[in-house]
Amino acid sequence: MKLNFYKNIKRTIIYTLFLSFSLYGHSNTKTTETSAPVVGNTHSIIPYPKDVTYSNSSLELSGKITILADKKLDKSSNIIAKELEYFGLSVETLSSALNSNIKYVRYEKLTENEYIIEINDKGITLFFSHEKGAFYGSQTLKQYLWSATVEGEKLLLPTILIHDKPENDYRGFHIDVSRHFFPKEFVFKIIDQMALYKLNKLQMHLTDDQGWRIVSDKYPLLTEVGGYREFNEHDKWAIERAKTDPDYNFNPAYVSGGQYGGFYTKEDIIDIISYAGENYIEVIPEIDMPGHMSAAIRAYSWISCDGELDWGAEFSKPMCVPKEKVMTFAKEIWNEVSLLFPSNRVHIGADEVDKSFWENEVICQEFMKANGWTHVNEIQNYFVTEITNHLEAKGKLVTAWDDIMVSNEDLIKNNVPASIDIMFWRDYKPEGARYAAENGNNIILTPWTWFYLSSRNSDENFIAMYNFNEQEKLDSSVIEKKIGYQACVWTEHIPSEAVFENFVFPRFQGFSEVVWTSKRDFNSFKERLKLHLNYMDREDINYKKPGFMEAVNTP
Repeated sequence: MKLNFYKNIKRTIIYTLFLSFSLYGHSNTKTTETSAPVVGNTHSIIPYPKDVTYSNSSLELSGKITILADKKLDKSSNIIAKELEYFGLSVETLSSALNSNIKYVRYEKLTENEYIIEINDKGITLFFSHEKGAFYGSQTLKQYLWSATVEGEKLLLPTILIHDKPENDYRGFHIDVSRHFFPKEFVFKIIDQMALYKLNKLQMHLTDDQGWRIVSDKYPLLTEVGGYREFNEHDKWAIERAKTDPDYNFNPAYVSGGQYGGFYTKEDIIDIISYAGENYIEVIPEIDMPGHMSAAIRAYSWISCDGELDWGAEFSKPMCVPKEKVMTFAKEIWNEVSLLFPSNRVHIGADEVDKSFWENEVICQEFMKANGWTHVNEIQNYFVTEITNHLEAKGKLVTAWDDIMVSNEDLIKNNVPASIDIMFWRDYKPEGARYAAENGNNIILTPWTWFYLSSRNSDENFIAMYNFNEQEKLDSSVIEKKIGYQACVWTEHIPSEAVFENFVFPRFQGFSEVVWTSKRDFNSFKERLKLHLNYMDREDINYKKPGFMEAVNTP
């Protein structure tokens, strides 16, 4: 039977019914899913939408396909046009037309990220209120096209009604470009996949002990010197591994003699920000301070207290916070970064600071005495507060790792501003999240056991990540302050793009479902993943096929 939302009914009344899913045509065989089906999927959409209603009719697409969309929706409509063209159909996008196969219709009662897709036997309508919702709906429709039946030069699509919006505002992905460097074109490729799976925050870990990757006009040696290094133990390990696995070969553009390195110009960063923005992705810069500063100290020795590089039992010597010149350096770096990145969110790092170095420096002891402090933790608290105040005065929202709440070495609850968003990564140190919640800080979940995609890409790790249950793993106080999730990729053992992809995909797809919806079923996910593996073949993504997919027949 026909599915018709307009006949003899005013549009506003029907839309209200539409949102509640009380009307969907007149078929007696409709099926509504409010949770992911275990088997028998009629689509392969990842992440799984909020609500899906099926019917027993179909839509035929053939010949010349017209898309009705405002010019402001060019990015979204082009997603569909290119996918239809991939299937061999001719496509034209129009800003006005009496009839069209695919229509974008603005409906103001939907929220910014929300969309509805109706496919009936007459055509496809995508409802949205904001361009972002139209974009997310287009990515869903693109994936739904993969499930079409191809008959010669026509596509047959089962009729369907999809209503969708995310459960988490913050849906992040983190890439470490300090340990090993990746060109902006590869970052574009990652952004494409983030867009397809509706992730909306890209955190770039731009500085660490191993390399400083962003140009500073004020301090040019940060990249001229700090952007390069002699081969370290991880590099030598990769070189040895490359003898049997060529994926581990370094990009020759970043190797010269015995040195490895590279960095982004400001123009590169602007290009990345622009490309991400077109895909509704916010780029968040991380400049890791006051620890992990070896690259900066190599460039400017006065950043350390004694002008020397050194390592403690596990971590490097931090910057010398009591030096006025060092604090000026930190603020001036953030001045440049703040001007370059339009995101209101910045990440100051502040993890894994070996404060034992401060205990042994006269300047640090005098600084503590002058301020009436009895513990070196107060030096880090001072740094975090000073930088936070500096950045907030520029309208920035500060984010930091949970180390700022409690150190690895003790259980002392540190005094930090409640305005900082905390990334909880140390699930072995749950006090960090609990203290953040008690302090009133918002929390982004990045627990390393589940969401560090630089861990071994095994079935066990994949399934554990997919089945992560915050109700079982976290205190209720932490859940109440949660604003979303982030997956992180640390690149000590990832020297190339091919290895990066092999570690990350298709866990990336699984993570997107975790962060978008609580409606998860692993058997359903496995079935839906099949066509996504095909898509990654098409896009030349060097994914690792999970062992649990070997028993699943991939078309």
